Amino acid sequence: MLFAVFGLFNVFGGVIAGTISRKLSPLKGFLVTYRFWIISVAPLSLAYPDWSLALLAAFIGLVGGVQQVFYWEVTEAVRPKGTAVSALAWLWTVEGTFAAIGSAIGGVIAENYGPRWCFAMTSVSVFIGYLILTAGKKHFVRANELPSDESDLNAMEDNADKNR
Repeated sequence: MLFAVFGLFNVFGGVIAGTISRKLSPLKGFLVTYRFWIISVAPLSLAYPDWSLALLAAFIGLVGGVQQVFYWEVTEAVRPKGTAVSALAWLWTVEGTFAAIGSAIGGVIAENYGPRWCFAMTSVSVFIGYLILTAGKKHFVRANELPSDESDLNAMEDNADKNR
């Protein structure tokens, strides 16, 4: 049930982000949403496996859906032209590696100390991610501009299959 609630609200979040993404720069939208993500995961270690965890899953899913839209827009804005696949490959390699490390460490922590410590580790990790993004904000200058119709068309053209 938790994953269903999370997934459903994730879709709602994506729809909401789609309606506001033309009014916010991708970077600003991503950083604002990241703050809401910090707020949503902060009480995770205090939740019990009942309605409170389902409510948190809904909030985290909603924020996550919004965040995914701005994540893609930031990635699209800062990557070099013609590198859509390789940029994502590098990002997902790093993200996947750290997710695997976190899962391995989380398993040991859950087994030896309890699942609440894993939830607390999630909250701390999300906060550290925000600090890293804030410290490296100067590298995302191109993502701090409102998307124009021309940039949207260029992005679609860059990602289109030219072999058809």
